[in-house]
Amino acid sequence: MHASISEMKNQICWASKEIYQRGLFNIGEGNISLRVNNRDEMIITPSGNNYLNPLPENLVHVTFEGKIITEGQKPSTEYYLHRFFYEQRTRVNCIIHTHSTYASILAVQHRSLPIIFEEMLVFLGGGVSCSEYAATGTEELGVNALEAMGSQNAVILANHGLLIVGRNIEHCVFGSQLVEKMAKIYVKSVAMGKINEIPKGNVSRLLERFNQEFSTS
Repeated sequence: MHASISEMKNQICWASKEIYQRGLFNIGEGNISLRVNNRDEMIITPSGNNYLNPLPENLVHVTFEGKIITEGQKPSTEYYLHRFFYEQRTRVNCIIHTHSTYASILAVQHRSLPIIFEEMLVFLGGGVSCSEYAATGTEELGVNALEAMGSQNAVILANHGLLIVGRNIEHCVFGSQLVEKMAKIYVKSVAMGKINEIPKGNVSRLLERFNQEFSTS
């Protein structure tokens, strides 16, 4: 059973507050979208969104071709990035882009996040790679991000932040929180010395659940 447009807008408002309260982005940065019921349409946060007090009427319902169904609002400048992922990965139903602090530290260092906790395998499908740099709003940004993401559900965007995709909005909210937690642990651990990753022999067992429940590739 498909959710109504109203229900989807309320879901994005919930996600906006949840992520903002956890400090994963500030007012006016980042973006969230939902695919509209297997159609070539999405609902996306507007440019300069207020995540502290998001309003359903401010969210933008737009087709993949760029036709705005909801009048009076300008979609996020990352609309093209969202559209690219929806077109390339049909199992993606939600996308969240954040500028969270520790993921952004890795982004400016062009550094990937290795598999340091088992949760990364179960919910993300592995480590989080960093893409090659591309300017905001360009087709190259989407191409580079998709290539770096591989079969996982997350990618660090060079000099830009984090992108999470998921089968639903709950997966994306949790994934964005998980990556920031893992990035914080990793950055602080690097400062202390050696990093010990999850042994490769344990990977396949944990990926079985990812493939069944969370994979979008």
